[in-house]
Amino acid sequence: MARAISILGTASDVGKSLVSVGLCRLLADAGFDVAPFKAQNMANQAGVTSDGLEMPRAQILQALACRKTPHVDMGPVLLKPVSHTGAQVIALGKARGVQEAVDYFREENPLRELAAQALARLLGRHRVIVLEGAGSPVELNLMGRDFVNLLPARQANAALVLVADIDKGGVFAQVLGTLDLLPESDRARLLGIVINRFRGDARLFDDGIRILEERSGAPVLALLPYVEHGLDEEDRPFRMPINRRGTGGKLRVGAVLYPRVSNTEDLAPLLAEPDVEPTWLTEPALALAQDLLILPGTKSTLGDLVHLTASGMAEEIRAAATSGTWILGLCGGYQMLGATLQDDKGSEGGPARFAGLDLLPIATVFESEKIVQESHVASLWPATGHLLEGYEIHHGRTSLCASGGEALAQGGVAAGWRHERALGTYLHGILSSDAWRSAFLNEVRRTRGFPAQAVQTNDPIEQRIQRWAEHCKQHLREGAWERIVGAVRA
Repeated sequence: MARAISILGTASDVGKSLVSVGLCRLLADAGFDVAPFKAQNMANQAGVTSDGLEMPRAQILQALACRKTPHVDMGPVLLKPVSHTGAQVIALGKARGVQEAVDYFREENPLRELAAQALARLLGRHRVIVLEGAGSPVELNLMGRDFVNLLPARQANAALVLVADIDKGGVFAQVLGTLDLLPESDRARLLGIVINRFRGDARLFDDGIRILEERSGAPVLALLPYVEHGLDEEDRPFRMPINRRGTGGKLRVGAVLYPRVSNTEDLAPLLAEPDVEPTWLTEPALALAQDLLILPGTKSTLGDLVHLTASGMAEEIRAAATSGTWILGLCGGYQMLGATLQDDKGSEGGPARFAGLDLLPIATVFESEKIVQESHVASLWPATGHLLEGYEIHHGRTSLCASGGEALAQGGVAAGWRHERALGTYLHGILSSDAWRSAFLNEVRRTRGFPAQAVQTNDPIEQRIQRWAEHCKQHLREGAWERIVGAVRA
């Protein structure tokens, strides 16, 4: 019979996803047939499976940590927010339209059974399941309708690990308050506690560990120091500074941060470039100071474009383009660079029609059917023949609406287009091509007065996963690993 460990948290954004990644890899390295599961994920970070289905990036990352092929059963329900009260529902990899929260969180939700069936299939296929919870498992007003935390843990008879973020402060209240509200039958399966994102001298928290263990009756399994792990996180964009002013001698690259930014793992390869200084941008006045502006993906192209217009960022992006700054649009950012965007189907959570930034001679029409696919194309600019591999997730269909420019890759405007110093593509992952990224950035360097650089090797996600897992292993406390292994072998 399959065994399971459920990674619960004291709140959202305490590190459940990455603790799950570390545990998945450590168990896989120990020879266990392990797979991840999260019943419902609310995030705009999504990816594509090999069979063309959409699933949360957090569970894709965890599947890779398990050395398994990602499967939609691992993340059966994905909610992608498009407004303050509504989200697009993805069930077993397929979009089911936009639903308001008041309708979704009703007593009888058919997705609850769908998620339970997905977990049952995983329990039948694998030896160990690492379940991830969402937010807090003890939101008293939601516990009767919550099928992400305790319900799947009970279904799998999972041992529980509670993760708290000490960097937020109030770690004793986080842990002891959560355990106090946890039903006794669930608390009886508590394996231990993980304290995440510790900064400073760990010896200074020895008394804290003693107090937690005495008050909770459970061991502290790990005290994980804060580290820049370079991995995508479910609840936040890829970690970069925000509104950093550039320093001399560095190529200034600003990625525009909008409210519903998505798929920000696209930016990770920039960290391989020693002369690139990347930052998130929210201040419009900083756009003109950038050598390259990147418009990343978004779950709500029109809604975020309205935000850019209202904030003054759209005007500053146009001004930067006029002054010679390069502009790269990825997926939704590509759509924003066009002349017009039309959404009669209401799939983007914004107005039905809106003017784009008008930096590319393209127009986008949003349709009900979503394009979800892996893509493999050869580049045409700035050099031919570079293999570009990634995936596409978008409702919009883009076409040329005027003359000018050239195709970025095979497939024409449907893959990507360039006009002067503005270019865009639907291909998530284009910057992961070391050769193409180098050729493109050398074009930027040449026109902005920087010397060309040799091809740099992007830090592969496999290396980042292994590095994070070793970090977790290093900071397990005495007896913790044996306790974990005992829970999955029992």
